[in-house]
Amino acid sequence: MSIYPALRSRMGTWNYYVVKMTARELSQNVMYASAIHDDITLDRAIQRELNKSRVKKEIVVYLKRQPHRFFSSIVIAALEGNPKFEPVEVTADPRFTLIHNDRRFDEAFGVLQFDGTEKYYALDGQHRLSAIKTLLDRNDPLSDGAPKGFEDDEFSVIVVVPNEKDSNDVFMKKYRRLFSYLNRYAKPTGKSTNIIMDEDDTFAIITRRLITDHPFFQSDARRQMKSTRIKTDKGQNLKTGDSYFTSIETLYEMNIALLSSSKRITHGWGPDNEEGEDLKKFIQFRPSSEEYIDSLYDELEIYWDGLLAELPVLQSDPTKMRFHEITDRKNKDGTDHLLFWPIGQQMLAEIARELLNKRLHDQENPTTETVRFALKYLNQLEWQLQQAPWKYFLLVPSISARTGKRSWTMRNQDRTKAVRCGQIIQQWILGLEYDDADFANNLKNQWESFLIPGDLQPEGSINQSWQQTVEELWQQVEDQKSAMAW
Repeated sequence: MSIYPALRSRMGTWNYYVVKMTARELSQNVMYASAIHDDITLDRAIQRELNKSRVKKEIVVYLKRQPHRFFSSIVIAALEGNPKFEPVEVTADPRFTLIHNDRRFDEAFGVLQFDGTEKYYALDGQHRLSAIKTLLDRNDPLSDGAPKGFEDDEFSVIVVVPNEKDSNDVFMKKYRRLFSYLNRYAKPTGKSTNIIMDEDDTFAIITRRLITDHPFFQSDARRQMKSTRIKTDKGQNLKTGDSYFTSIETLYEMNIALLSSSKRITHGWGPDNEEGEDLKKFIQFRPSSEEYIDSLYDELEIYWDGLLAELPVLQSDPTKMRFHEITDRKNKDGTDHLLFWPIGQQMLAEIARELLNKRLHDQENPTTETVRFALKYLNQLEWQLQQAPWKYFLLVPSISARTGKRSWTMRNQDRTKAVRCGQIIQQWILGLEYDDADFANNLKNQWESFLIPGDLQPEGSINQSWQQTVEELWQQVEDQKSAMAW
Protein backbone atom coordinates (compact mmCIF):
# COMPACT_ATOMS: atom_id res chain seq x y z
CA MET A 1 0.00 0.00 0.00
CA SER A 2 1.21 3.52 -0.84
CA ILE A 3 -0.06 6.85 0.45
CA TYR A 4 0.71 10.35 -0.77
CA PRO A 5 -0.28 13.87 0.25
CA ALA A 6 -2.70 14.98 -2.44
CA LEU A 7 -4.87 17.74 -3.82
CA ARG A 8 -8.09 16.46 -5.41
CA SER A 9 -9.29 18.21 -8.54
CA ARG A 10 -11.66 17.78 -11.43
CA MET A 11 -11.68 19.12 -14.99
CA GLY A 12 -14.17 18.10 -17.65
CA THR A 13 -14.70 14.37 -17.25
CA TRP A 14 -11.38 13.81 -15.53
CA ASN A 15 -10.82 13.20 -11.84
CA TYR A 16 -7.20 13.80 -11.00
CA TYR A 17 -4.88 14.30 -8.04
CA VAL A 18 -1.81 16.45 -7.60
CA VAL A 19 0.58 14.50 -5.40
CA LYS A 20 4.18 14.70 -4.23
CA MET A 21 6.47 11.80 -5.03
CA THR A 22 10.17 11.36 -4.45
CA ALA A 23 12.52 10.32 -7.23
CA ARG A 24 12.78 6.90 -5.58
CA GLU A 25 9.00 6.45 -5.54
CA LEU A 26 8.67 7.46 -9.17
CA SER A 27 11.48 5.14 -10.22
CA GLN A 28 10.10 2.15 -8.34
CA ASN A 29 6.39 2.55 -9.04
CA VAL A 30 5.83 4.22 -12.40
CA MET A 31 6.32 2.25 -15.62
CA TYR A 32 6.34 2.94 -19.33
CA ALA A 33 3.26 2.11 -21.35
CA SER A 34 5.13 -0.70 -23.10
CA ALA A 35 5.49 -2.49 -19.77
CA ILE A 36 1.72 -2.53 -19.36
CA HIS A 37 0.50 -3.18 -22.90
CA ASP A 38 2.26 -5.47 -25.33
CA ASP A 39 -0.05 -4.48 -28.17
CA ILE A 40 1.65 -1.62 -30.01
CA THR A 41 -0.72 -1.39 -32.96
CA LEU A 42 -1.94 2.07 -33.83
CA ASP A 43 -5.34 1.39 -32.30
CA ARG A 44 -3.88 0.40 -28.94
CA ALA A 45 -0.80 2.60 -28.77
CA ILE A 46 -0.84 4.80 -25.67
CA GLN A 47 2.64 6.27 -25.72
CA ARG A 48 5.22 7.46 -28.21
CA GLU A 49 8.58 5.76 -28.65
CA LEU A 50 11.17 6.56 -26.00
CA ASN A 51 14.11 8.55 -27.36
CA LYS A 52 16.93 7.03 -25.31
CA SER A 53 19.56 9.28 -26.86
CA ARG A 54 17.70 12.39 -25.70
CA VAL A 55 17.41 10.92 -22.20
CA LYS A 56 21.10 10.08 -21.89
CA LYS A 57 22.66 13.06 -23.64
CA GLU A 58 20.32 15.81 -22.50
CA ILE A 59 18.07 15.11 -19.51
CA VAL A 60 20.46 12.94 -17.46
CA VAL A 61 23.25 15.47 -18.02
CA TYR A 62 20.89 18.28 -16.99
CA LEU A 63 19.95 16.53 -13.73
CA LYS A 64 23.59 15.83 -12.92
CA ARG A 65 24.94 19.28 -13.62
CA GLN A 66 22.15 21.69 -12.78
CA PRO A 67 21.89 22.41 -9.03
CA HIS A 68 18.76 24.46 -9.77
CA ARG A 69 17.14 21.48 -11.56
CA PHE A 70 13.39 21.59 -11.87
CA PHE A 71 10.73 19.62 -13.75
CA SER A 72 7.18 20.52 -14.59
CA SER A 73 4.54 18.07 -13.38
CA ILE A 74 4.77 14.52 -14.64
CA VAL A 75 1.36 13.16 -15.63
CA ILE A 76 0.77 9.49 -14.82
CA ALA A 77 -2.21 7.25 -15.36
CA ALA A 78 -3.33 4.88 -12.61
CA LEU A 79 -4.87 1.77 -14.16
CA GLU A 80 -6.67 -0.99 -12.28
CA GLY A 81 -6.54 -1.18 -8.50
CA ASN A 82 -8.72 0.91 -6.24
CA PRO A 83 -7.19 4.32 -5.47
CA LYS A 84 -8.95 5.92 -2.52
CA PHE A 85 -8.88 9.55 -1.45
CA GLU A 86 -9.27 10.40 2.25
CA PRO A 87 -9.97 14.12 2.79
CA VAL A 88 -8.30 15.90 5.69
CA GLU A 89 -10.51 18.33 7.55
CA VAL A 90 -8.75 21.67 7.85
CA THR A 91 -11.59 24.14 8.36
CA ALA A 92 -12.07 23.16 12.01
CA ASP A 93 -8.49 24.11 12.83
CA PRO A 94 -8.55 27.46 14.69
CA ARG A 95 -5.44 28.54 12.80
CA PHE A 96 -7.48 28.68 9.58
CA THR A 97 -10.25 31.07 10.53
CA LEU A 98 -10.22 32.54 7.02
CA ILE A 99 -11.65 29.30 5.59
CA HIS A 100 -13.91 28.40 8.50
CA ASN A 101 -16.95 26.42 7.26
CA ASP A 102 -15.71 26.51 3.64
CA ARG A 103 -16.15 22.86 2.64
CA ARG A 104 -14.13 23.31 -0.57
CA PHE A 105 -10.93 23.03 1.43
CA ASP A 106 -12.02 19.93 3.32
CA GLU A 107 -12.88 18.26 0.04
CA ALA A 108 -9.67 19.28 -1.74
CA PHE A 109 -6.85 18.38 0.65
CA GLY A 110 -6.16 14.86 1.78
CA VAL A 111 -4.32 11.60 1.38
CA LEU A 112 -4.38 9.44 -1.73
CA GLN A 113 -4.12 5.75 -0.93
CA PHE A 114 -3.30 2.96 -3.37
CA ASP A 115 -3.84 -0.70 -2.49
CA GLY A 116 -0.80 -1.87 -4.43
CA THR A 117 -2.58 -3.48 -7.37
CA GLU A 118 -2.52 -0.37 -9.55
CA LYS A 119 -0.41 -0.05 -12.66
CA TYR A 120 1.05 3.42 -13.16
CA TYR A 121 2.52 4.61 -16.41
CA ALA A 122 3.83 7.96 -17.56
CA LEU A 123 1.23 9.58 -19.74
CA ASP A 124 3.30 12.74 -20.19
CA GLY A 125 6.91 12.83 -19.01
CA GLN A 126 8.29 9.42 -19.93
CA HIS A 127 11.64 10.94 -20.94
CA ARG A 128 11.94 12.70 -17.59
CA LEU A 129 10.95 9.46 -15.86
CA SER A 130 13.58 7.53 -17.82
CA ALA A 131 16.25 10.00 -16.73
CA ILE A 132 15.22 9.59 -13.08
CA LYS A 133 15.32 5.79 -13.39
CA THR A 134 18.75 5.96 -15.06
CA LEU A 135 20.29 8.06 -12.29
CA LEU A 136 18.93 5.73 -9.60
CA ASP A 137 20.01 2.51 -11.32
CA ARG A 138 23.37 1.69 -9.76
CA ASN A 139 24.00 -0.87 -12.50
CA ASP A 140 23.88 1.87 -15.12
CA PRO A 141 27.23 3.63 -15.69
CA LEU A 142 25.35 6.89 -16.25
CA SER A 143 24.31 6.86 -12.59
CA ASP A 144 27.86 7.84 -11.66
CA GLY A 145 27.85 11.46 -10.64
CA ALA A 146 24.19 11.55 -9.63
CA PRO A 147 23.53 14.51 -7.30
CA LYS A 148 23.83 13.68 -3.63
CA GLY A 149 20.40 12.93 -2.16
CA PHE A 150 18.76 12.88 -5.58
CA GLU A 151 16.61 9.91 -4.60
CA ASP A 152 14.83 12.21 -2.12
CA ASP A 153 14.17 15.01 -4.61
CA GLU A 154 10.43 15.69 -4.65
CA PHE A 155 8.43 15.92 -7.86
CA SER A 156 5.00 17.23 -8.64
CA VAL A 157 2.94 14.40 -10.13
CA ILE A 158 -0.54 14.60 -11.59
CA VAL A 159 -2.36 11.27 -11.26
CA VAL A 160 -5.37 10.71 -13.52
CA VAL A 161 -7.71 7.84 -12.76
CA PRO A 162 -10.56 6.30 -14.75
CA ASN A 163 -14.17 6.79 -13.80
CA GLU A 164 -15.75 3.74 -12.21
CA LYS A 165 -18.31 3.41 -15.05
CA ASP A 166 -15.73 3.54 -17.86
CA SER A 167 -15.14 0.30 -19.73
CA ASN A 168 -11.60 -0.68 -20.62
CA ASP A 169 -11.99 0.45 -24.24
CA VAL A 170 -13.57 3.77 -23.22
CA PHE A 171 -10.86 4.82 -20.79
CA MET A 172 -8.08 3.67 -23.15
CA LYS A 173 -9.48 6.03 -25.79
CA LYS A 174 -9.71 8.78 -23.20
CA TYR A 175 -6.07 8.27 -22.21
CA ARG A 176 -4.89 8.39 -25.81
CA ARG A 177 -6.90 11.56 -26.35
CA LEU A 178 -5.43 13.10 -23.19
CA PHE A 179 -1.89 12.23 -24.30
CA SER A 180 -2.60 13.83 -27.68
CA TYR A 181 -3.92 17.02 -26.08
CA LEU A 182 -1.00 17.28 -23.65
CA ASN A 183 1.53 17.14 -26.47
CA ARG A 184 -0.37 18.92 -29.23
CA TYR A 185 -0.99 22.09 -27.28
CA ALA A 186 2.21 22.16 -25.21
CA LYS A 187 4.28 24.35 -27.51
CA PRO A 188 7.89 25.11 -26.61
CA THR A 189 8.99 28.69 -26.12
CA GLY A 190 10.35 30.44 -29.20
CA LYS A 191 14.02 31.04 -29.83
CA SER A 192 13.83 34.79 -29.25
CA THR A 193 12.15 34.19 -25.87
CA ASN A 194 14.83 31.67 -24.93
CA ILE A 195 17.59 34.15 -25.77
CA ILE A 196 15.90 36.82 -23.67
CA MET A 197 15.28 34.51 -20.68
CA ASP A 198 18.07 31.91 -20.61
CA GLU A 199 20.54 32.21 -17.73
CA ASP A 200 22.55 29.10 -18.64
CA ASP A 201 23.26 29.69 -22.33
CA THR A 202 26.40 31.84 -22.35
CA PHE A 203 25.68 33.17 -25.84
CA ALA A 204 22.21 34.30 -24.77
CA ILE A 205 23.73 36.07 -21.77
CA ILE A 206 26.36 37.96 -23.74
CA THR A 207 23.93 38.73 -26.58
CA ARG A 208 21.62 40.47 -24.10
CA ARG A 209 24.59 42.27 -22.61
CA LEU A 210 25.70 43.42 -26.06
CA ILE A 211 22.26 44.92 -26.65
CA THR A 212 22.20 46.76 -23.34
CA ASP A 213 25.86 47.83 -23.08
CA HIS A 214 27.44 48.23 -26.50
CA PRO A 215 27.04 51.75 -27.97
CA PHE A 216 26.00 50.45 -31.39
CA PHE A 217 23.31 48.04 -30.19
CA GLN A 218 21.88 49.73 -27.14
CA SER A 219 18.63 51.61 -27.45
CA ASP A 220 18.83 55.39 -27.77
CA ALA A 221 16.41 55.55 -24.89
CA ARG A 222 17.99 53.24 -22.31
CA ARG A 223 14.79 52.95 -20.31
CA GLN A 224 12.75 51.58 -23.17
CA MET A 225 11.70 47.96 -22.80
CA LYS A 226 12.55 47.21 -26.44
CA SER A 227 15.75 47.91 -28.32
CA THR A 228 15.40 50.29 -31.23
CA ARG A 229 18.35 48.64 -32.99
CA ILE A 230 17.54 44.93 -32.46
CA LYS A 231 14.24 43.22 -33.19
CA THR A 232 13.40 41.17 -30.11
CA ASP A 233 10.02 39.88 -31.26
CA LYS A 234 9.57 36.38 -32.61
CA GLY A 235 11.39 35.40 -35.80
CA GLN A 236 14.44 36.45 -37.79
CA ASN A 237 12.66 37.99 -40.75
CA LEU A 238 13.08 41.65 -41.56
CA LYS A 239 11.15 43.55 -44.19
CA THR A 240 11.52 46.64 -46.32
CA GLY A 241 11.34 49.77 -44.19
CA ASP A 242 12.13 48.07 -40.86
CA SER A 243 14.17 50.29 -38.57
CA TYR A 244 16.02 47.39 -36.96
CA PHE A 245 19.59 46.50 -37.91
CA THR A 246 18.89 42.83 -37.23
CA SER A 247 16.92 40.45 -35.01
CA ILE A 248 18.01 39.06 -31.66
CA GLU A 249 17.98 35.57 -33.17
CA THR A 250 20.35 36.54 -35.99
CA LEU A 251 22.58 38.51 -33.61
CA TYR A 252 22.78 35.44 -31.35
CA GLU A 253 23.87 33.23 -34.28
CA MET A 254 26.38 35.84 -35.44
CA ASN A 255 27.90 35.98 -31.97
CA ILE A 256 28.36 32.21 -31.90
CA ALA A 257 30.05 32.33 -35.31
CA LEU A 258 32.36 35.20 -34.33
CA LEU A 259 33.50 33.42 -31.16
CA SER A 260 33.92 29.99 -32.78
CA SER A 261 37.69 30.12 -33.15
CA SER A 262 39.51 27.16 -34.64
CA LYS A 263 40.90 26.33 -31.18
CA ARG A 264 37.44 26.21 -29.61
CA ILE A 265 36.08 24.07 -32.42
CA THR A 266 38.99 21.65 -31.98
CA HIS A 267 39.44 21.65 -28.20
CA GLY A 268 36.04 22.71 -26.92
CA TRP A 269 34.56 25.58 -24.94
CA GLY A 270 35.11 26.55 -21.33
CA PRO A 271 37.70 28.04 -18.96
CA ASP A 272 41.27 26.87 -19.53
CA ASN A 273 41.30 24.96 -16.24
CA GLU A 274 38.29 22.85 -17.27
CA GLU A 275 37.88 20.18 -19.89
CA GLY A 276 36.51 21.72 -23.08
CA GLU A 277 32.93 20.94 -24.06
CA ASP A 278 31.33 20.76 -27.47
CA LEU A 279 29.11 23.65 -28.47
CA LYS A 280 25.79 21.91 -27.80
CA LYS A 281 26.69 20.98 -24.24
CA PHE A 282 28.34 24.34 -23.56
CA ILE A 283 25.08 26.08 -24.47
CA GLN A 284 23.15 23.95 -21.99
CA PHE A 285 25.10 24.81 -18.85
CA ARG A 286 26.39 28.06 -17.46
CA PRO A 287 30.20 27.99 -17.00
CA SER A 288 31.42 27.71 -13.43
CA SER A 289 33.53 30.83 -13.92
CA GLU A 290 31.78 34.17 -14.28
CA GLU A 291 35.14 35.59 -15.31
CA TYR A 292 35.05 33.32 -18.37
CA ILE A 293 31.66 34.75 -19.41
CA ASP A 294 33.08 38.26 -18.98
CA SER A 295 36.11 37.37 -21.08
CA LEU A 296 33.91 36.05 -23.90
CA TYR A 297 31.90 39.24 -23.84
CA ASP A 298 35.04 41.39 -23.90
CA GLU A 299 36.34 39.39 -26.86
CA LEU A 300 33.01 39.66 -28.68
CA GLU A 301 32.92 43.41 -28.10
CA ILE A 302 36.35 43.73 -29.76
CA TYR A 303 35.11 41.79 -32.81
CA TRP A 304 32.08 44.03 -33.17
CA ASP A 305 34.19 47.14 -32.76
CA GLY A 306 36.42 45.85 -35.55
CA LEU A 307 33.50 45.01 -37.84
CA LEU A 308 31.87 48.39 -37.36
CA ALA A 309 35.14 50.20 -37.98
CA GLU A 310 35.95 48.27 -41.18
CA LEU A 311 32.37 48.23 -42.44
CA PRO A 312 30.96 51.68 -41.63
CA VAL A 313 28.00 50.87 -43.89
CA LEU A 314 26.61 48.78 -40.99
CA GLN A 315 25.78 52.03 -39.21
CA SER A 316 23.58 53.24 -42.07
CA ASP A 317 19.87 53.88 -41.59
CA PRO A 318 18.26 50.39 -41.92
CA THR A 319 15.05 51.92 -43.31
CA LYS A 320 16.95 52.75 -46.52
CA MET A 321 18.91 49.52 -46.94
CA ARG A 322 16.28 46.90 -47.88
CA PHE A 323 14.66 47.85 -51.18
CA HIS A 324 14.57 45.07 -53.75
CA GLU A 325 12.90 47.43 -56.24
CA ILE A 326 15.59 50.10 -56.20
CA THR A 327 14.36 51.62 -59.48
CA ASP A 328 11.05 52.57 -57.88
CA ARG A 329 10.82 56.37 -57.60
CA LYS A 330 9.65 56.09 -54.02
CA ASN A 331 12.89 54.31 -53.17
CA LYS A 332 15.28 56.62 -55.01
CA ASP A 333 17.31 57.19 -51.85
CA GLY A 334 17.33 53.52 -50.91
CA THR A 335 19.47 50.52 -51.77
CA ASP A 336 19.38 46.76 -51.36
CA HIS A 337 22.28 45.70 -49.19
CA LEU A 338 22.97 42.07 -48.32
CA LEU A 339 24.42 42.99 -44.92
CA PHE A 340 21.02 44.25 -43.81
CA TRP A 341 19.33 40.90 -44.47
CA PRO A 342 19.71 37.97 -42.02
CA ILE A 343 21.32 35.62 -44.56
CA GLY A 344 23.97 38.21 -45.38
CA GLN A 345 24.63 39.02 -41.73
CA GLN A 346 25.18 35.38 -40.85
CA MET A 347 27.44 35.03 -43.90
CA LEU A 348 29.42 38.09 -42.78
CA ALA A 349 30.01 36.65 -39.30
CA GLU A 350 31.29 33.35 -40.71
CA ILE A 351 33.58 35.06 -43.25
CA ALA A 352 34.87 37.37 -40.52
CA ARG A 353 35.67 34.34 -38.37
CA GLU A 354 37.62 32.77 -41.24
CA LEU A 355 39.64 35.98 -41.60
CA LEU A 356 40.31 36.02 -37.86
CA ASN A 357 41.42 32.38 -37.94
CA LYS A 358 43.83 33.02 -40.82
CA ARG A 359 45.07 36.56 -40.18
CA LEU A 360 44.81 37.20 -36.45
CA HIS A 361 48.30 36.32 -35.23
CA ASP A 362 47.48 36.15 -31.50
CA GLN A 363 43.98 34.68 -31.28
CA GLU A 364 44.25 34.33 -27.50
CA ASN A 365 44.66 38.08 -27.02
CA PRO A 366 42.82 39.99 -29.76
CA THR A 367 42.83 43.77 -29.74
CA THR A 368 40.76 46.22 -31.73
CA GLU A 369 43.84 47.06 -33.82
CA THR A 370 44.75 43.45 -34.66
CA VAL A 371 41.11 42.59 -35.37
CA ARG A 372 40.76 45.55 -37.70
CA PHE A 373 43.90 44.45 -39.51
CA ALA A 374 42.45 40.95 -39.99
CA LEU A 375 39.09 42.27 -41.22
CA LYS A 376 40.24 45.24 -43.27
CA TYR A 377 39.40 43.70 -46.66
CA LEU A 378 35.71 43.11 -45.90
CA ASN A 379 34.80 46.57 -47.13
CA GLN A 380 36.22 45.79 -50.58
CA LEU A 381 33.74 42.97 -51.14
CA GLU A 382 30.57 43.60 -53.13
CA TRP A 383 27.50 43.42 -50.89
CA GLN A 384 24.92 45.18 -53.10
CA LEU A 385 22.28 42.64 -54.12
CA GLN A 386 21.79 44.23 -57.55
CA GLN A 387 25.45 43.49 -58.37
CA ALA A 388 27.41 40.32 -59.10
CA PRO A 389 27.59 37.73 -57.69
CA TRP A 390 24.19 38.28 -56.04
CA LYS A 391 21.96 39.40 -58.91
CA TYR A 392 19.93 36.46 -60.31
CA PHE A 393 21.63 34.39 -57.58
CA LEU A 394 20.28 35.48 -54.18
CA LEU A 395 18.19 38.33 -55.54
CA VAL A 396 16.05 36.69 -58.21
CA PRO A 397 13.27 37.77 -60.59
CA SER A 398 9.73 36.58 -60.05
CA ILE A 399 6.28 37.03 -61.57
CA SER A 400 3.16 37.46 -59.45
CA ALA A 401 0.69 34.66 -60.18
CA ARG A 402 -2.18 37.05 -59.38
CA THR A 403 -1.17 40.22 -61.22
CA GLY A 404 1.53 39.03 -63.63
CA LYS A 405 3.79 41.83 -62.37
CA ARG A 406 7.53 41.24 -62.47
CA SER A 407 9.58 42.02 -59.40
CA TRP A 408 12.70 41.06 -57.47
CA THR A 409 12.68 38.86 -54.40
CA MET A 410 15.09 36.92 -52.17
CA ARG A 411 15.39 33.37 -53.41
CA ASN A 412 13.71 30.51 -51.54
CA GLN A 413 14.61 27.53 -53.71
CA ASP A 414 17.87 25.89 -52.54
CA ARG A 415 18.55 28.96 -50.45
CA THR A 416 20.90 27.28 -47.96
CA LYS A 417 23.06 25.78 -50.73
CA ALA A 418 23.12 29.05 -52.66
CA VAL A 419 24.12 31.04 -49.58
CA ARG A 420 26.94 28.60 -48.91
CA CYS A 421 28.12 28.96 -52.51
CA GLY A 422 28.00 32.76 -52.17
CA GLN A 423 30.06 32.59 -49.00
CA ILE A 424 32.71 30.49 -50.73
CA ILE A 425 32.83 33.04 -53.57
CA GLN A 426 33.48 35.85 -51.08
CA GLN A 427 36.14 33.78 -49.34
CA TRP A 428 37.74 33.01 -52.71
CA ILE A 429 37.85 36.72 -53.55
CA LEU A 430 39.53 37.30 -50.16
CA GLY A 431 42.12 34.60 -50.83
CA LEU A 432 40.76 32.25 -48.16
CA GLU A 433 40.00 29.46 -50.64
CA TYR A 434 42.11 27.68 -53.27
CA ASP A 435 43.44 30.03 -55.91
CA ASP A 436 43.95 27.78 -58.94
CA ALA A 437 42.14 27.72 -62.28
CA ASP A 438 40.32 24.44 -61.67
CA PHE A 439 38.84 25.67 -58.41
CA ALA A 440 37.74 28.94 -60.01
CA ASN A 441 36.13 27.12 -62.93
CA ASN A 442 34.26 24.70 -60.66
CA LEU A 443 33.13 27.59 -58.47
CA LYS A 444 31.78 29.46 -61.50
CA ASN A 445 29.87 26.37 -62.66
CA GLN A 446 28.35 25.91 -59.21
CA TRP A 447 27.35 29.58 -59.02
CA GLU A 448 25.87 29.46 -62.53
CA SER A 449 23.77 26.40 -61.63
CA PHE A 450 21.90 28.50 -59.05
CA LEU A 451 21.15 31.45 -61.36
CA ILE A 452 17.54 32.16 -62.27
CA PRO A 453 17.31 33.79 -65.73
CA GLY A 454 16.31 37.40 -65.95
CA ASP A 455 13.46 36.74 -68.38
CA LEU A 456 12.38 33.60 -66.48
CA GLN A 457 12.86 31.37 -69.51
CA PRO A 458 11.98 27.72 -69.05
CA GLU A 459 14.83 25.26 -68.67
CA GLY A 460 16.33 24.24 -71.99
CA SER A 461 15.56 27.53 -73.74
CA ILE A 462 18.46 29.65 -72.46
CA ASN A 463 19.36 32.05 -75.26
CA GLN A 464 22.63 33.64 -76.25
CA SER A 465 21.71 36.94 -74.62
CA TRP A 466 21.28 35.30 -71.22
CA GLN A 467 24.55 33.41 -71.55
CA GLN A 468 26.30 36.69 -72.32
CA THR A 469 24.78 38.18 -69.18
CA VAL A 470 26.12 35.26 -67.15
CA GLU A 471 29.62 35.72 -68.55
CA GLU A 472 29.54 39.44 -67.84
CA LEU A 473 28.42 38.87 -64.25
CA TRP A 474 31.17 36.35 -63.58
CA GLN A 475 33.71 38.69 -65.14
CA GLN A 476 32.64 41.26 -62.55
CA VAL A 477 33.33 38.69 -59.84
CA GLU A 478 36.81 38.03 -61.23
CA ASP A 479 37.41 41.77 -61.47
CA GLN A 480 36.56 42.10 -57.79
CA LYS A 481 39.17 39.51 -56.96
CA SER A 482 41.77 41.18 -59.18
CA ALA A 483 41.05 44.59 -57.64
CA MET A 484 41.46 43.35 -54.05
CA ALA A 485 44.12 45.62 -52.55
CA TRP A 486 46.33 43.32 -50.52
